[in-house]
Amino acid sequence: MEPKYLSRLIILVLGLTACGPAVVQPVVDISTPTSPTPSPSHTLVSSPTPVPATATITPEPISGVTLWQVNVRSGPGIEYSLLGQINQGLPVQITAVDASKEWLAINYPSGPKGYGWVTTQYIQASGLDNLPVIGLVTLPNGTPAPQAHLTQKLFVRSGPGTPYDSLGILPADALVWLIGRNESASWLMIDYPPGPDGKGWVIAGYIKADAILDLPVFDATGAPLVATPVSQGTMIVSTPTPFIGPAFQDGDSLNDPSARVVFSPLGIRSFNFFSDLSSPQGDQEDWIAFRPYSSKPGAIASLSASLTCTGNGSINVEIIKGIQQVSNWGTLSCGNTNTILTLIGGFDYSIHLTIQGNNDQRYVLYSLTLRNDP
Repeated sequence: MEPKYLSRLIILVLGLTACGPAVVQPVVDISTPTSPTPSPSHTLVSSPTPVPATATITPEPISGVTLWQVNVRSGPGIEYSLLGQINQGLPVQITAVDASKEWLAINYPSGPKGYGWVTTQYIQASGLDNLPVIGLVTLPNGTPAPQAHLTQKLFVRSGPGTPYDSLGILPADALVWLIGRNESASWLMIDYPPGPDGKGWVIAGYIKADAILDLPVFDATGAPLVATPVSQGTMIVSTPTPFIGPAFQDGDSLNDPSARVVFSPLGIRSFNFFSDLSSPQGDQEDWIAFRPYSSKPGAIASLSASLTCTGNGSINVEIIKGIQQVSNWGTLSCGNTNTILTLIGGFDYSIHLTIQGNNDQRYVLYSLTLRNDP
């Protein structure tokens, strides 16, 4: 199962696009093209070279158990081909971890070279820090390329603009490595194995990242340039404008949530989910399924939540168990940090988020964090 904004994560997790049927979600793209003609006034410099994700299999694999039905892929990412599935509760032999620590290589006889890749968040195992790390992406100065999450499902393009060919689609909350930007920092180059030379371009407004102006600068052909200052008047920052219009309908529901997460003392302890809601037009609700754990069966889980919001509306949060609304679990609203949720471990719950507003158009971009401590 693989890990929805503006999520259409999590869960990573997070939304968790690695398991079950795919969430129906539109793809964000910008209609204003960027000129494909590079400026001739820049000096070409050396290009960063990502290290290919070639696994070195350890002779002593680590044992693990699937926490959910998971997809097995040919590489560490949802852009890789699907090899098969492993049902919940079955053992796996883990041989390596990718640089993001979000994907694990496992023994899988029908896969290339006898192994496949699964998402870390749905595998319970200990000793993962002892596994070999593969597929590290670096910048020209030798430092690791920064990682970032998508806040909306996006096209990956062959150049910095919508006129360029689409290379594929990445889901909301997908993790990417940033290896460069264009001159205005409006488009970012990412490590993308299916693309030409293993690279692709995504629009910067839907990337949750810091310090993108520190990235190497590339022209439209992918040739590196000497960085030039980006004027503060024209810079496009890495977070979108708080109100940009109706949120895209993702089609999620109680029975088909945008994300699912199973917390475990040896697996997932924290889950981040990014998304947006709007009313009266657009997507008015989100659903997230989760199962907390506790130290003893039937005991209250050590569970907390934080909710940050941007926009001109507010969000109402409900907790559902089965089909019944839970009472006395606490409250959660925009701006709350590390709020305690009183829920029993080992049971399946759903978080139902809805936007509050009147007849005027309301829009909220939000980030939800759940943490389940031992």
